[in-house]
Amino acid sequence: MISIVVREASGRVEEGIAPARLPALLEAKGATIWVDLSNPTPGEAAILADVFHFHPLAIEDCEAHRHHPKIDDYGTYVFILTHGVHPESSVRDFRTRQLSLFLGPNYLVSHHHQPSRSVDHTLEGLRRSAAILAEGPDMLLYRILDFQVDLYMPLMDKFQKRIDEVETQCFTATTSEILKGVFDLRRALMRLRRFAGHQREILLRLTRREFPQIDDRAAIHLRDVYDHLVRITDLAETYREIVAVALEAHLSIVSNRTNEIMRALTVVATLFIPLTFIAGVYGMNFPNIPEFGWKYGWVFAYGLMAAVGAGMYLYFRRRGIFRGPHQ
Repeated sequence: MISIVVREASGRVEEGIAPARLPALLEAKGATIWVDLSNPTPGEAAILADVFHFHPLAIEDCEAHRHHPKIDDYGTYVFILTHGVHPESSVRDFRTRQLSLFLGPNYLVSHHHQPSRSVDHTLEGLRRSAAILAEGPDMLLYRILDFQVDLYMPLMDKFQKRIDEVETQCFTATTSEILKGVFDLRRALMRLRRFAGHQREILLRLTRREFPQIDDRAAIHLRDVYDHLVRITDLAETYREIVAVALEAHLSIVSNRTNEIMRALTVVATLFIPLTFIAGVYGMNFPNIPEFGWKYGWVFAYGLMAAVGAGMYLYFRRRGIFRGPHQ
């Protein structure tokens, strides 16, 4: 679907423009144009090359999927590829939606295969207040990027809550499900950190006035978006470190518990070694063993095993073998 909104030099704003009128509108002085291509058909997407004459590599990038955020300067226009948070994204599976933007001297072209909440929000605001388009295409770009970044914050709150849960579980349980949850969370944070980091670099370049399409007013507003991305990136890195520490603590607790169990089993096995030896000696079928002729030989054997076991138990206890880690 293609949506075209135009503000003419007279201040008149018109929506639903036919694509055939675009060449004339691009040549008109004082006109500001926003073209949104939402999951366009090949015929609709053809205006990228036929009308705007964008570079084939830029068109290829916006048509492809799973590109990292990037920004390219093509002289008369700037190509920006960003990623917004997918509505179904979660702390276990961080997902994004790709949004491509072409910023020219008097136009902004947005291209996306999936619905874009930031584009829809900006379009609704424009319909409520036509003065938004009077601010210029660079401010229109700012509004889209600002809302796109704002959508990251609710997800960061979910990450914070999930990390608190993981920290509690790491110290209270030792099941394999905890490890799976930790690794899923860590992978999602690494993906979030990677995308946010790339977009932070894009915003940094936009605020440095490298491109003539960005004026001073827009650069100041974009700097605020950059600050938000810096905070998101720092939070993602901090959360990743917290998860790594929680994972190390969990593995350490599991290892200590395993060591305690192995120590207890070793002590039990050591106690039974001499008892097994005594039972083995008196279990031999040799007729000349003296104790075989005693009426209470079995009492002697049991008493000997009890004495040896008690003696070894007292020895281990004095050496601190039976003491717990906090005693």
